[in-house]
Amino acid sequence: MDMAERKSALRARIWAARRALAAPHIAEAAAGITEHGLAWARADVSPGGVLTAYVGVGVEPPTLPLVEALHREGHRVLLPICLPARQLGWVEWHPGIEFARSRYAPVQEPVGPLISGDEAIAGDGGRPGLAGILLPATALDSEGRRIGQGGGYYDRFLARVDAAGARPATAAVVYDGEVLPPGAVPADALDRLVAAAVTPAGLRRLGGALTAAAE
Repeated sequence: MDMAERKSALRARIWAARRALAAPHIAEAAAGITEHGLAWARADVSPGGVLTAYVGVGVEPPTLPLVEALHREGHRVLLPICLPARQLGWVEWHPGIEFARSRYAPVQEPVGPLISGDEAIAGDGGRPGLAGILLPATALDSEGRRIGQGGGYYDRFLARVDAAGARPATAAVVYDGEVLPPGAVPADALDRLVAAAVTPAGLRRLGGALTAAAE
């Protein structure tokens, strides 16, 4: 199989397993993800630092309780907005924030003042720049290769972070069993590595960093 076929097959396998999860199992995963996501932030992100995160929906790993906990601990938490050319912008999360259908992707997005990718990375209005990136994944391998849902939004954002010379902490959220052996996640030059996996069972350090997954 070529690279696209390998990625498609892996996504199909992981998402079939996710769709088979019972609702109580998904709900129970939230507590562990919150605990270990907070442990990651406390270890790797400066107190009160700016973080990007996301809200898992449906059978995705549930992350809203973690977003709420990060906010309570004093972090400024930014949620993604899809922009043209498969770029990401951001909106600051706060309790009670409203969501609306994206103009560019089949997802719900937070409603609020738009923060550009560059502003999120470098800081805006006198606020500090990005200290941590908590991102979605379909699967990871133990070397830090990540496969998303195929849009490439986060890989493009991570490339911009890298080009800006920023070095925020990175972690992706997956279920237990979705951190795969070395080389199990196919990667090309666009794909970026992440440094840690947050799962319901724990925080796992990976072999990657914020660099290209393949040259």
